[in-house]
Amino acid sequence: MIGEKVIIESLPIGGPDEAERRIYSDKGEMAQIINREDDSFRQIVYWDIDSPRTGVDRGHHYHLKKTDRLYVISGEVELLLEDPQTGEKTMALLKTGDRVRIAPGVAHAVRSRTYAQVLEYAPDPYDPADTYPYKLTDK
Repeated sequence: MIGEKVIIESLPIGGPDEAERRIYSDKGEMAQIINREDDSFRQIVYWDIDSPRTGVDRGHHYHLKKTDRLYVISGEVELLLEDPQTGEKTMALLKTGDRVRIAPGVAHAVRSRTYAQVLEYAPDPYDPADTYPYKLTDK
């Protein structure tokens, strides 16, 4: 089931220095998205999206090896998900401060409801040979 292959979490606001969290101060917002000894990343990508203005989504693909991880810096996005094996579909609304982990084999696309900024990160470098186009619809 898709629900077992996708993990969505909202980072809490506040907490101890070592916690994965968001804080606000006179300096502005800080998000400690990952703080773990057992994680390392070889790909970090920033992208923005403004679907209401452009009519364009991002993604529409899946990977067989890569686990995608996203953090919504600002805005609201719809995350369209589909299991190509079963045809099961779902949509999740992500907002500022949410992070998501998408397991290999889950097709995904992102459509913004507002202008949005997203950070994408992965433990492996991007491999175009592991990106399989897959057109998702919300119907």
